[in-house]
Amino acid sequence: MVLDIKSPSSFITKVSTISRKSNELRTVKLRVVYKDGFFYLTRRNKDSSWYKNLLKNQYAEIEINNNLLKGEASEMLDEKEKLEISKIKFADERSYEQRFGFRLGIKEKIK
Repeated sequence: MVLDIKSPSSFITKVSTISRKSNELRTVKLRVVYKDGFFYLTRRNKDSSWYKNLLKNQYAEIEINNNLLKGEASEMLDEKEKLEISKIKFADERSYEQRFGFRLGIKEKIK
């Protein structure tokens, strides 16, 4: 699947995860990073619902250019990778803060 997105880039879009409580899709707007065919979702802590949802169920949907894409997330554990993504996401001192996140690989287009 070819996406018309500059790599690397950072932008805000809708991301949906499966709620660990209701088992229904929950959608939030997040600043994501796109790099080398993957989307990266990061936070400064693990307290958000979307983060906890992805820890339990790796399924995610992301809206890109009015297309809805289905993906599978894997937690980022490599500190160098997290720092690299943070430098793309932030152009200020926040790029050096400790981050937690997921790498989202796209499986197919939904619509």
